[in-house]
Amino acid sequence: MKILDLFCGAGGFSYGFKPHIDDTHLAIDIDSSALETYKLNFPDAIVWQTDIHNLHSIQIEEALNGAPDVIIASPPCEDFSKANPDSKRSASERVYGEGTAKLLLDAIRIIGDLTPQVFVIENVAALLHAGGKEIIQKEFERVGIEDVRINMIRAHQHGNPSKRLRVFISNIKLKPPRKAPPTVMEAIGDLPGLGLNQLFKPEIDVPNHISYPITEDKLKAISKTRWGQGVKHFRVSKMKSLPNWVRLFPDRLSTSINGLSRYIHPYENRLLTVREHARLMSYPDSFVFTGFSESQYNQVGESVSPLVSRLVAQEVCTNIV
Repeated sequence: MKILDLFCGAGGFSYGFKPHIDDTHLAIDIDSSALETYKLNFPDAIVWQTDIHNLHSIQIEEALNGAPDVIIASPPCEDFSKANPDSKRSASERVYGEGTAKLLLDAIRIIGDLTPQVFVIENVAALLHAGGKEIIQKEFERVGIEDVRINMIRAHQHGNPSKRLRVFISNIKLKPPRKAPPTVMEAIGDLPGLGLNQLFKPEIDVPNHISYPITEDKLKAISKTRWGQGVKHFRVSKMKSLPNWVRLFPDRLSTSINGLSRYIHPYENRLLTVREHARLMSYPDSFVFTGFSESQYNQVGESVSPLVSRLVAQEVCTNIV
């Protein structure tokens, strides 16, 4: 099965398809740090660093020695995020504007050109608001595709350790089986301790499980922060702000793990490590992230949950001839 992964990031969406790939596999993104992570975890893939807006479908066919069977894509969603101060603009202003939202059109263009057996585009649910659903349908009709399904998937309803609502736009119906999710400490509690706690189990080394130093004033603020409270807040409008550096409840489902958000350990006075973020996004410890620490956090938070990608891949594969 030939797979094309557009806006591949670190590889969360591709991870679920890994057991099903027995032919050429092409991944494309513009983020060099994320692509280094991708190459490390998918050594057999063809990986291109390029602006997809300037990419021609013929180049893809040449690389894959034919059209892909499956196209998966995760176009940038910052323009539609609720944390974006400009998120109240209409979908038309964003998709047809000069921001990254217009890259959705390139994903649709390439899908229309290559006509895969199955395609799946993942994005934030807010993409559908303010006329977004109608734009998606219209743009797919423009490239000759009329059968488009809007699948809403709440990752935590299928076993993901953190909340995550995403829309998966496809030419097939996606309805993965449900499963209860673990709590925060059930997901991360068996990781080795850090700081002084590390002295008790020095032989255990888990990739990306490193605590980064923070300033004394922030450490003091963290020590006073209770479960569910945030040390920082960032303003998304004149009337609304969202908390950041939130201390997670130990016995509850984790809040959504996002690229720019950081979280405090339920019991320890420190931020969660990249590995703990990855655990809460269902990444196995064998999946290693590279690059600067900020990039690693973003790679985790901006990706598709591997658990969800595996469930999506299973349904996709039943539709491949």
